[in-house]
Amino acid sequence: MVERLYEATLHPDGWQTVATDLARAFDSSSCAIQLRDLANGQTLILSNTDNYDAKALADYEAHYYANDPYVEGALKIGFGVPLLGHQIVDANALLNSELYADWGKGIGVFHLTGAMMSVDSSAIAGIGIHRAYGSTDYTVEDQQAVGLLLPHLTRALQMYRKLNGLERQGQIGLAALEALTVGVMVVDVTGRLLFSNTVAERLLQKGQGIAASHGHLRAQFADRNPVLQQAIRDAVAGYSGRSSHTGMLVLPRRDALPLSLLFCPAPADRLGSDRLKAAAIIFVNNPDDRVTPTEAALTAQFRLTPAEARLTAALLDGEHVDDYGLRTGLSLHTVKTQLKAIFAKTGCGRQADLIRVVLANPVLRMCRPG
Repeated sequence: MVERLYEATLHPDGWQTVATDLARAFDSSSCAIQLRDLANGQTLILSNTDNYDAKALADYEAHYYANDPYVEGALKIGFGVPLLGHQIVDANALLNSELYADWGKGIGVFHLTGAMMSVDSSAIAGIGIHRAYGSTDYTVEDQQAVGLLLPHLTRALQMYRKLNGLERQGQIGLAALEALTVGVMVVDVTGRLLFSNTVAERLLQKGQGIAASHGHLRAQFADRNPVLQQAIRDAVAGYSGRSSHTGMLVLPRRDALPLSLLFCPAPADRLGSDRLKAAAIIFVNNPDDRVTPTEAALTAQFRLTPAEARLTAALLDGEHVDDYGLRTGLSLHTVKTQLKAIFAKTGCGRQADLIRVVLANPVLRMCRPG
């Protein structure tokens, strides 16, 4: 069982059968391992036997955790102390409790051996192994066996919290990269592509300037591949501490403006456990991409009217004032009146200043149509 506990921390679904294995080891029909996040007040049943159906789990989180005499009593006794149910709450009192009458009786939870554990500064945990009313109660030997498991279960839960936290950080990091309006690619030291956001994926599919061949980055012109690989190696050196290099590279394209690439060391531990071989992050600017903020974003930022936001978006797309008037059926006087109001609200005096102010705001650039 000790081996099973540590195995569970290393696999996404590893905890699913731990409760069943524990129940079987203690000749029991029920077991649950719960983890309480003190920061958000949520209880996660990390592992449970089949008697805990979806309704039982939901009801426990919504109501019965706060009214569980086992939890309340065990917390008063202290963390890390193996206990028997009758040491925590009198059997008659439990029979008449709301927990047993309305919840525990239906899933066969009455006799108990278990404990509460302190996992870290913001989480506690509990294990309960149960038998139904009318079954044989647990013995001191069962209590001692729980005591042997407790240090290992506590460490396994601590490992779970740490690994789960790292994975959550990785997911947040990847979501942030996906939200950027520039292309982002994550590669290993050989140039093998590990991740690309939507903007980069679109660029790679076109194959202009840069592409992915057999899973590896390749320049459109073969003579630029050695330079591309050297830039990746320089970024790797920066991450390992041999230098603080963050480099730029320009890749030419046939019949188009060149791409600008920025190479940075990859903090692999922030990108998720499945990307631990990450070596470099490459940011790519495609001059063909015109990033126009949504009209709603322009309205929120500058308190523009809907008509003023539409005109601003058109100017950002490179449309001339005269052409905008013809397309929308507005007179030149009306368009210029709207433009004057836009200048007043944005603090700009020229169209060039307006475009610079909007495109210099990275948050606005992220507010693009979905």
